[in-house]
Amino acid sequence: MAAAWVYISAGLLIHGLLMISIFDIYFVVPVLPVKESRSSPLPPPAKRVVFIVADGLRADKMLMLLPDGSTPAPFIRSICEETGSWGLSFAGIPSATRPGHVAMTAGFFEDPTSVGKDIGGGSIDFDTVFAETKYTWTWDTPKFLDHVALDHPDRIFSKQFPGERKYLAGINPKDMDSWVLDEVSKFLKRAETDDTLQGKIRQDRVLFFLHLGGIDHAGYIVRPQSPEYLRHVTFIDNGIKKTVKLFEDFFNNDGQTAYIFTSDHGMTDWGAHGDGSLDEVQCPLVVWGAGIQKAKPETRLNSFKDKISQDWGLDKWARKDIDQRSMAPLMAALLGVPYPKNAVMPVPDEYLDVSEEQRAHIRYANLLQLLDNFRLTEENVFHGVLAFDFRKYRKLSKDITDSIKTDIEALIFRKDFQQAISMTREKIELVVEGLRHYQHYNTNTLWYSVSASMVGWVVLLVLVLLQSQIHWEESSTRSPLVQNTKHIIRQCAAALVAFQLIFLYSQSTRITHCLQYILPVPIWTEAILKWYEIGDIRPVLRQQAELAGVAALSFITVILTTYGLHYRSVLACCMFGFAAWTLKGNTARLHKGLWMQWVGSIALMSLLVARPVGIRDLNYELVLFSGLLAIAVAMVLRVKVPDMTVKARRLKNIASKFTIIQISIMCLSTVVLYYTAHLTSQDIRTPLLNQVTSWAIFIVSLVEPLIVNTDVQSRLVTISLAFISPYILLSIGWETIYYIILVWNAWLLIEVERNLTKSQPIFLPRSGPDSKPNRVPGKAISTGGKGAVNGHSSVKQHKHTRSNDILIMEPTVTEWMSLDFSPAASESEMQCKRKVTSGDIRRALFFFTFSIANVMGTGNICSVASFDVQDVFCFITISDPPKMGPLMVFKLMMPGLVMGCFLRVVNMVTFTSIKNCSILIMMNLCVFSIVNFVWVTDVGNWTTIGESVSHHVIGQCICMFCCLQFGIVHLITSVKV
Repeated sequence: MAAAWVYISAGLLIHGLLMISIFDIYFVVPVLPVKESRSSPLPPPAKRVVFIVADGLRADKMLMLLPDGSTPAPFIRSICEETGSWGLSFAGIPSATRPGHVAMTAGFFEDPTSVGKDIGGGSIDFDTVFAETKYTWTWDTPKFLDHVALDHPDRIFSKQFPGERKYLAGINPKDMDSWVLDEVSKFLKRAETDDTLQGKIRQDRVLFFLHLGGIDHAGYIVRPQSPEYLRHVTFIDNGIKKTVKLFEDFFNNDGQTAYIFTSDHGMTDWGAHGDGSLDEVQCPLVVWGAGIQKAKPETRLNSFKDKISQDWGLDKWARKDIDQRSMAPLMAALLGVPYPKNAVMPVPDEYLDVSEEQRAHIRYANLLQLLDNFRLTEENVFHGVLAFDFRKYRKLSKDITDSIKTDIEALIFRKDFQQAISMTREKIELVVEGLRHYQHYNTNTLWYSVSASMVGWVVLLVLVLLQSQIHWEESSTRSPLVQNTKHIIRQCAAALVAFQLIFLYSQSTRITHCLQYILPVPIWTEAILKWYEIGDIRPVLRQQAELAGVAALSFITVILTTYGLHYRSVLACCMFGFAAWTLKGNTARLHKGLWMQWVGSIALMSLLVARPVGIRDLNYELVLFSGLLAIAVAMVLRVKVPDMTVKARRLKNIASKFTIIQISIMCLSTVVLYYTAHLTSQDIRTPLLNQVTSWAIFIVSLVEPLIVNTDVQSRLVTISLAFISPYILLSIGWETIYYIILVWNAWLLIEVERNLTKSQPIFLPRSGPDSKPNRVPGKAISTGGKGAVNGHSSVKQHKHTRSNDILIMEPTVTEWMSLDFSPAASESEMQCKRKVTSGDIRRALFFFTFSIANVMGTGNICSVASFDVQDVFCFITISDPPKMGPLMVFKLMMPGLVMGCFLRVVNMVTFTSIKNCSILIMMNLCVFSIVNFVWVTDVGNWTTIGESVSHHVIGQCICMFCCLQFGIVHLITSVKV
């Protein structure tokens, strides 16, 4: 028993580490303590910058033309066509608030795990434009900027939107933006009479930051394709127009104010973000005012791969796309403040309307800042891991960079600004390339180390499975020589790990890098030990040769399943293929009604799984129908299963009415959900009574399975019905219907497997030539008697001449509903020992395939941006990710937990040990995760990059859950109150 849990726990930890490995390999930008501050020595183009960020605003909704030729944002549109410049700012991944604001103000894409830092309020250890200004005022500051303000209380003044008003329903999202605009108006009016404040505002190098968070919340509620969303865009446009007039009036139209309007990220059609689709990473960028070029005719239209300019009717005016990280140096250049020290992108001077001398100095200061960052990054790599194999970026040696500085300074001194600008642009490209070289310096070594861990884990699982086919004796019974050899191997591995730790610590290596470099050692050590214990593996492979074809088919199916993340139809075909595989040659063992129902349930599940990628259905009428369907199914079970009993004596009186209580809770859940949906559609916040009721139903549903008997029938019925109620509360479309079909399919699966296993011989390997045959748990070993113990039929014992194994005939459960989940039965289940058959491989593949299908069928989760905040409106309607996230995750887990409970019964019926079952499933998961890992890339457009990252993360999360669910299922089936 212990061995099974060891491998399950190890799988959970390994997949958890592998999940975050890609961020260390591809997306980590080290924050180094650059000391020098670089800025242009000439007067800046602008004295002040008004930086306006509309959180979550999609570029197309702001800049497009409506079918009638009008625009939802006439003021911003006029800027693009007359007084300013426009383009797209491309956000990175994850496309979320903190990463976007860090990129725009610090000049680099932070580690993707920073999303968690934002939730927890992580500290700031990097430079930003805010920290370089003389004074900064911000309104509705994101969390990470709070820390910047706290570090500079004498220069940065921020005012937060009241947190209690950040509801996702029951408040007009425009109110959030109105609050910011009203506060700015009050601030400027107060400055007219406050001489001290006015003296600060009228100085140079001043920044005003307006964060408009309402459009993000509007997208969550009404979706970007709705007329209400466009009306909110018009509201923002009018608000910006009024605010610009306030600033111009306050400063007497002195022409010294520059304006930048953009968003931190976009949004999908269903109101989510975080991935790399074009709708999420394309942000509008409109810049005008002091030092900014006015609209110019487009001369490079054919250079763009898309047709955005034509589609939006802006093809007549020059489009200037930039990387979101270039926003920080752009603001620094406009204000004349030092560039953020860790910025990694050049200033987009195509937006600037400055003299050649100013442009030359701006670009040269930018080059010096990038060179400082480059040199420190190079030094960090040189003194870091694998420094003995240092691969220098030879295009920028110290002699070359010194020569570059001398040449450019000479050109500027001679006032040959054109040549200086050209040379600076060329050298900046080299520096950016060099930064990428060093930032990805350890990519190959980390990639190979992680790959070695993955492959080693698969090899170890295969060896453990093979060993279980021939050796049942415990390690304590092995010879002293074997034990001493194993001890020596483990000591050598421990010494190697200790050496690695000392070496990596001396190089100041990140903790996650240390774990990734060390992980292959223990994994491969255990694999070597297993190989040594098995000895000559060829006889073992020959004995299992008949399973080679089944294993190959399973491998191909896993590969196809990975394609199912991209193409749902492939996943649906895999499900149909599984049904065909199961029934091939076995229909005679199944009565017609059973196999037709089972194939029908898979067909219905496949139809729901095959929905196009990225579609999120919002249909509460469908949820109402599914709730009524669930109630009808529960009533049928009430009639079919009347003898379900409650364990606790104090609940004995309600035992016979327990199913009726569950049906009542389902009815209440359906009413609460539909009423909440009705209120949400009218923009009314969920009442406190609804929220309390929802949480009460959620908690009661988790407890319900624990108060009934541990017999299989009672527990499965209770678990199946208990999880429906919270699932209804978390549904917005097809999810509950899929759940009902899944449960139906799982009930049928038990009968299908029982009939397929009936009269199928099972071979038990001998422990040795003189040992007695292993005993199947709970069986009466006889010579032909037909008595039964605990629902198991008697079995016959024969000699199997080919493999010298013990042959057990007819190992079938005649009345599986009489089985029990009690701890004693669990122990027997864990200790069940028999050889792996093709049926075991088929069942493991079924669980793996349908685990992937559950994620798609219950939420159509194709990426980390596929979640919908309306899922949790019955429980919470305020923007609170730490509370919303677990509820959404639990919604995805529930079908898997229920299926895991049924899988345990299948294991009991087919006499499959938890160890063999878990290893077979983890082998499929490992192949699945390896394929997704290989497909991860950081090259190409953000859609490709974001999709590969999302699939890797989702795949590893499924792997972790499948490991975790073994323990959870054991608790909810065996524990009794």
